[in-house]
Amino acid sequence: MTEGEVADRMTDARPEVSVVVPARDAGGHLPDALGSLERQQVDLSRLEVVVVDDGSTDTTAEVLDAAEPRFPALRRVHHATPQGVSAARNRGVREATGRWITFLDPDDWYFPGHLAAMLRAAERHDVDFLVSDQVQAYGNNRRLVRAPEPRRHVVLDPRSGIMPTSRSTMVNYVQVSSRMLARRVVDEGLAVFDERLPTAEDREWAWRLLLGTRSYTVVDAPGYVYRRAVEGSLTDIGDARQLGFLEAYDTVVDRLRREGRTEYEPKVVRDVLAVLHHHVKRRASYGDEVWRAMTARAGQLLARFDRGVVAQQVAGIGPERARAIRKEGVSL
Repeated sequence: MTEGEVADRMTDARPEVSVVVPARDAGGHLPDALGSLERQQVDLSRLEVVVVDDGSTDTTAEVLDAAEPRFPALRRVHHATPQGVSAARNRGVREATGRWITFLDPDDWYFPGHLAAMLRAAERHDVDFLVSDQVQAYGNNRRLVRAPEPRRHVVLDPRSGIMPTSRSTMVNYVQVSSRMLARRVVDEGLAVFDERLPTAEDREWAWRLLLGTRSYTVVDAPGYVYRRAVEGSLTDIGDARQLGFLEAYDTVVDRLRREGRTEYEPKVVRDVLAVLHHHVKRRASYGDEVWRAMTARAGQLLARFDRGVVAQQVAGIGPERARAIRKEGVSL
């Protein structure tokens, strides 16, 4: 950082970091999320908390009333009617003014000092975004999930986080709260979520970040806690919204072909097959009409690819998983 940049920063009153919190009927868990923000070792006057109340009808407003005295940079946005988590996040991004932008779902929380550690890494590395590990919480049980990149605290090419097809890579690590984005990423329009997608918006978002940015680093920060098995979670629904992952990957394919990056198409095929197998294991959760729609759309998506590429990736997932997918009506 040059002397001029240091001087500009000293006179810049913008928040150091903005945390976007989409909240719909979040009164039960939101106090934990907000409480964790008080333990981030960041001056609360420089920590902007942007809570987008997405048409809540519970105690969310009362929780925010109680929190306002503790957060001098708290910003509240209200949607009179629910618009969905993507619209809420996008509204929060538009309202955020910090140098760095990150996200926290209202039923999750940060470990103490997490944001301070991420900001220290941001100072050391001039990158477009940073990524942290996470801990998944199932009731009182905890499971560490590390970002699938062993190189830590070094500047990386985002495209290196896509391949190979044979293992989970950074493009499969889709948890939104693990990312902290530089202001320039927001200004370039890469931080927005596709509001057309009912689910799996984070999958398309992860691809867009890796394809559209120039650099990133993975940080050994304290991380955040992702609360799993929450009642009403979109990951557990059994209706047509689960088809969103197919629309998400259609969008990814469109982008790859528009930008001449077809070398990444085998990864898309492998990921589609992996997600399909996940849904096959949950077949009992879906009605017949939803399942017919899913298998038909899956067939349409896979038909967009070269048959040799599909055959190679089908072989890669192994005969047992391929048989399970075929058995439930997907033509491979």
